[in-house]
Amino acid sequence: MKNIIVPTDLSAATDIALSVAADIAQAQNATVLLLHMVVQPIRSFAYTGTGSTAPDDLVRRYYDANKEAEAAIAKLVAQEKYRDKDIKYLLVEDSEGLIKELTEREADLIVMHTRGSSGWEEFLLGSNAEAIVRNATCPVLVVRERVENFKPEKVVRALDLDERMKARYDYPFPLSNQEVPQWLYVMTPDNSRVPDGIRNWVHTFATEHGIDEYKFNIHEAKTVPEGIIEYAEDNGADLIVLYTHGRKGLRHLFAGSVAEDVLNHSKIPVLVMRL
Repeated sequence: MKNIIVPTDLSAATDIALSVAADIAQAQNATVLLLHMVVQPIRSFAYTGTGSTAPDDLVRRYYDANKEAEAAIAKLVAQEKYRDKDIKYLLVEDSEGLIKELTEREADLIVMHTRGSSGWEEFLLGSNAEAIVRNATCPVLVVRERVENFKPEKVVRALDLDERMKARYDYPFPLSNQEVPQWLYVMTPDNSRVPDGIRNWVHTFATEHGIDEYKFNIHEAKTVPEGIIEYAEDNGADLIVLYTHGRKGLRHLFAGSVAEDVLNHSKIPVLVMRL
């Protein structure tokens, strides 16, 4: 791992994601890049004889916003716990620039904080984490609550028996040297799969990945997201790993995404791996 990106609005919650990113970076000898969006003021055009220009006060306001963001970042990274960490920052001008930087900039991991969303807000707007998970091409680690010394030891990996999971993929950071992989399959009332068939699929999956020892559980729940969170909380998990291929447009609107539903409601950190 070389590069970790932390998108931020410079609120107090920024420290939650940055702290986790810094822990991972220190262990992996990586660089953390804080990425902040500065809203560019709407340009009010006036004819000056030589072309259209933005009023001086708008230009000054934009300049001040950049300076304020730089000062906030400097204050954040000046904390004792960050002084020996390799932390850089980049300011982008608008939301399109933010998503573009996240999807096109070379990164091994994105770490971000989310407040989650629910009800009409979730249906109509979703969360920033959802937009990033849909567009990012690298793994995304979503953290909702503060974690001291991030080093997950009890990890729950949720499976959906997607054949693309059988391909080789690497986690962005070691999950645990001592841990026996723990996989979970959530059985909902409308699921007609046979439990023995599910276990055979998982056994084949483990064999193809060269895994001799593992734990596997089939958990019954009303919905897959509810089952994942419920199982993880009941078993004291400190990290949930999900796998997604991302969805956009109408298919996303009607079908939704298990990963996005989980990260919106889970208090446990969620690592989303793109298949």
